[in-house]
Amino acid sequence: MDPVKQNILEEALSEFAQYGFKGTRIEAITERTHTSKRMIYYHFGGKEGLYKAVLEYAYLMVRDGSSLSDRVKDLEPLDALAMYAEHAFDNFCKFPNFIRLSLQENLQGAKFLKDLPSVAKINQDGLDALKQILRKGQKQGVIRKDITAMNVYVNFVGLCNYHISARNNYNAIFNFDFADKKNQASRKASICDLIVRYVKV
Repeated sequence: MDPVKQNILEEALSEFAQYGFKGTRIEAITERTHTSKRMIYYHFGGKEGLYKAVLEYAYLMVRDGSSLSDRVKDLEPLDALAMYAEHAFDNFCKFPNFIRLSLQENLQGAKFLKDLPSVAKINQDGLDALKQILRKGQKQGVIRKDITAMNVYVNFVGLCNYHISARNNYNAIFNFDFADKKNQASRKASICDLIVRYVKV
């Protein structure tokens, strides 16, 4: 990717994650970048175009370009499922602005996500990989047949991002910081245990 364009996307991601689409100013993004307002409009056509590009960039970034289905295809189903959850947890920790941006977009009714079929495909591919794991486990008799892939998906995605979205509250109320590496490791282990226990026969 063009380094100027990537710089704009990265700084815009931080602004949109913090203030949402309505609260973000192009001028604020310009001040953070190594470019001009004119270049932002040249590359993205305006604020809405930039925001949509940031959404797509963020979803691709958190997926990190890897094919999870290839990485887990040779694992036993329960081990594959645990790795799936670990992958989500690690990437959400690595890119917390993705979680914040996702929350901002959700609060606006996913207005712009509806216009991004590429993002829908990214997530559908992830759900399809999960379905393969569950089918394999059900065929082997180690995963329950009375569960749906969507419920499993929502369970671990929700669990894997909550420690980021609620970090400040837990820090203020309990003086417990999820940014601490030991706390993160403990949280990740508990999530994997919960997910595996949920699906096991």
